Amino acid sequence: MCILGALYPDGTTGRDKSDDAVAPGESYTYTWHVKPEYAPTEADASCLTWIYHSHGDAPKDIASGLIGALLTCKQGTLDSSQKRSDVDEDFILMFSVVDENLSWYLEENIEKFCSDPDTAKNLIQDEVDEEFRESNLMHSINGYVYGNLPALKVCVGRPVSWHLFGIGNEVDIHSAYFHGHTLMDRMHRTDVLSLFPATFVTATMIPRTEGKWLLSCQVNDHVQAGMQSFYEVSACGSSASPTETPGKERHFYIAAEEMIWDYAPSGMNYMTNESLIEGDSDSESYFSRDGGKLGGKYLKARYISYTDDTFTTKTHIAGSDKHLGILGPVIKAEAGDVIIVTFLNRATRDYSIQPHGLHYEKAYEGAKYQDGTQKAGASVAPGERFVYRWRVLEGPSSSDPACLSYLYYSAVDPVRDTNSGLFGPIQVCKKGVLDGSGHQHANKIQHEFFLLFSVMDENESWYLEKNIEEFGSSDSDPANEEFQESNKMHAVNGYMYGNLPGLDLCNGEHTMWHILGLGTEVDIHGVYFEGNTFQRDGMNRDTLSVFPHTTVTVSMTPDNNGPIIRAEVGERIQVVFKNKASRPYSIHAHGVKTSKTHQNGLQPGDMLTYSWIIPTRSGPGPNDPNCITYAYYSSVSLVEDLMSGLVGPLIVCRKNTLNTNRRRKDIDKEFALLFMVFDENMSHYLDENIKTYLNTDLEKFDKYNEDFMESNKMHGINGKLYANLHGLNMTENDKTEWYLIGLGNEVDMHTVHFHAQSFIYRTDHSHRADVYDLFPGTFQTIEMTAGSPGQWLLHCHVTDHIHAGMETLFTVHSKG
Repeated sequence: MCILGALYPDGTTGRDKSDDAVAPGESYTYTWHVKPEYAPTEADASCLTWIYHSHGDAPKDIASGLIGALLTCKQGTLDSSQKRSDVDEDFILMFSVVDENLSWYLEENIEKFCSDPDTAKNLIQDEVDEEFRESNLMHSINGYVYGNLPALKVCVGRPVSWHLFGIGNEVDIHSAYFHGHTLMDRMHRTDVLSLFPATFVTATMIPRTEGKWLLSCQVNDHVQAGMQSFYEVSACGSSASPTETPGKERHFYIAAEEMIWDYAPSGMNYMTNESLIEGDSDSESYFSRDGGKLGGKYLKARYISYTDDTFTTKTHIAGSDKHLGILGPVIKAEAGDVIIVTFLNRATRDYSIQPHGLHYEKAYEGAKYQDGTQKAGASVAPGERFVYRWRVLEGPSSSDPACLSYLYYSAVDPVRDTNSGLFGPIQVCKKGVLDGSGHQHANKIQHEFFLLFSVMDENESWYLEKNIEEFGSSDSDPANEEFQESNKMHAVNGYMYGNLPGLDLCNGEHTMWHILGLGTEVDIHGVYFEGNTFQRDGMNRDTLSVFPHTTVTVSMTPDNNGPIIRAEVGERIQVVFKNKASRPYSIHAHGVKTSKTHQNGLQPGDMLTYSWIIPTRSGPGPNDPNCITYAYYSSVSLVEDLMSGLVGPLIVCRKNTLNTNRRRKDIDKEFALLFMVFDENMSHYLDENIKTYLNTDLEKFDKYNEDFMESNKMHGINGKLYANLHGLNMTENDKTEWYLIGLGNEVDMHTVHFHAQSFIYRTDHSHRADVYDLFPGTFQTIEMTAGSPGQWLLHCHVTDHIHAGMETLFTVHSKG
């Protein structure tokens, strides 16, 4: 048995349990072996980031402070003093909303630090006192907030390794942004690292520009709550400074202007072909003006492109660019280029332009914070202009696509400025990719689309009061929850319910999609391309995940314009579906081609044969394992059907991977796991379940009671809680593959942790981990060779999900 240090029923007794909980005053020596299966792969960084923590009650122990980092390195990386020989500095950063309400020491802290301890103790018993509980949520980096972490000092030209990890709860979605520099993360260029509970990232930076730079989480709530720090870049005796490599000067003329924006100008919900204000429709709550709601039109600020610095002639918007919607113009450049942006502020308050992915001197930074310098471009007053000068010192890596996408935005107040409408895309390409008109001629790209998925929160806009005056009524109450919710516009490029124009392409046309994220912790978006697949890092998929201030670039050659499902590449399969339920249902799947649609579903008692083709583009890509994961589900009423239980795994394999019994020939065991919070409040069968299990009168029963509704949110693995999922058995050295599926809502952020084992997941290269991040629409195959015999915990590492039972056990039997 491996010495683990975690308390759960693993079948051990006596001395083997002594490591699980060490009593006060006692000691225990843990011995951990760094086996080859925990070493970095060839494509990994030289040292991988892991964590250790107390595991008696893991959420409470961690909230009390017991957590640290552990690095495992390739052989020869560490010298005799355990210092790395390949980088100048190692920095370890924990991004976490530390919940002091969960700490074992809460009552002691109240006694010591509260001016009125008796009142505070009453507050902790009162779970509805949100203000007190919120005050104890510390949005911190290494336990510090609002820039109080001692400065992280680095030197120009000397490589630095950043080891970042997240821990905590559903709110712990972090987009760690390094102002002024880029990094290499798993052989890809970026300046934002995404973190989730129990996610570990190792990235390398070569600092290029001196100055005091902001390092912060860009998720809106965390920005406002102080999840910010600094890193300082000094010359350190070196006279070397970044030089501008010969390149083209590219000029852009951009103004900030105020105008009315309509999130659905047609007045129609094109998903249902009904009016947006159809009674009891999903769209009605956003577009009706009843009760003082604003109805989907808002005064906003936008970035507008002009032809020159006179700002008299707007740049013509070609037909294909109409899809940009509320986005500012695309700023395009190649490696080595200099970008010069003349910015004119025609709005009524101070704004700026701050770019991701580029290098610049402090004078040209568009973010307002105390760094000891005067930056005129950090806050441009109404009627004034500023000329920004940015450099593309580091373009896409050899592992990246030919062009990468980033964001630019106003950062005087990044939360309120972006919710007011000021953001746009940047495209950074390898040298020689762009033609004179800015298109990717070298790669024969026929279409490029930039799509921003974001919940635009008009409650956080600078123009809320003006919008209430213009579109509201005496019933408009900014403090009312229903009013606030009606102003959270779930949009793609500022359009909702199918109103985005311009996404027109033809079969066989090579298309690039640049997917952008912005917003707060609800902005976990699983973007699904129905009927077609795309290629990303040599892998074929039809769904991708995007988070605040992150970007993803994928390529597609469309060949289908209808619905979907699964099997071995090249096969045509038939699925005979009989509906034995009491309401209409269907089968809809990711990743395959079908000639028929059955959007209205199959009526109870009816039967239908679906016929699906598995094209090559839906099978494993060149860098994928032999089989990849999709899902199928009923799509008649998508959310309610899913919550009622109609979901299953789809596995698409390379040719000749399956035997005659449709089982895999190349591995010993395979397991499919769905991590999802089944919300029984949204099930078609809620009323029936109330009648059956509560034996009560529905008309008198309050099914909207908060405690009742919370009790129906079942944090399941394959629909089972608290280790009630059985059958995950294997033998030591078995070659196993796990098909991980994520579906659901914004709470369905799952960090899947395998105790005592590591696995390989593939992007364009193979990477080692023991935690994998799942989100709605994430399907991933991971490869594990079973080791360390025993019974081990498998669980989601999100704090609330641990306590709610999203855990099970798997058993590795000794060989022989």
